[in-house]
Amino acid sequence: MRALGKLDYVQGNARPDVKCILCSVRDNDERVVSLKIYHDNMLFISLNLYPYNPGHLMIVPNKHLTKFTDLTREELIHITRTIQGVQMLLDDLYNPKGYNIGINQGKIAGGSIEHIHIHIVPRYSSELGYIDIVGKTRVVPEGLNSVKKKLGERIDKYLNNEFFKNF
Repeated sequence: MRALGKLDYVQGNARPDVKCILCSVRDNDERVVSLKIYHDNMLFISLNLYPYNPGHLMIVPNKHLTKFTDLTREELIHITRTIQGVQMLLDDLYNPKGYNIGINQGKIAGGSIEHIHIHIVPRYSSELGYIDIVGKTRVVPEGLNSVKKKLGERIDKYLNNEFFKNF
């Protein structure tokens, strides 16, 4: 299964000419599409430009790191708590039946960006349909701008509350 349009991106045909696309998103570089919905002193959260499902997010450390083992204890705790907050937000908005949470570190592992980031992919019981199987493609039933608006309007409720601050 692959996200529509991602092959051109992975092959370099649709990639902007920047050193690191995620650093460019972090810095609000106009040469890249930004789907960022949250940013604090340690990380930012962005929708995936080539989502597998509505709400497919990436949690990205602000520091340009290429290995998970380079994250500090403080960053690991903050990222983990952010994953929990994002899941609660997605549960409330989309009611997924499961999640894939993962890191593709290095090209051989499927990483197409050399800046560590964590994918949060909500999964739904009704995902596979006729067009997915016959057309060998996926149709995401909600546009990125709609998802970005919904999540962006509510994310502070889930990441900047007493539950997370007291941990």
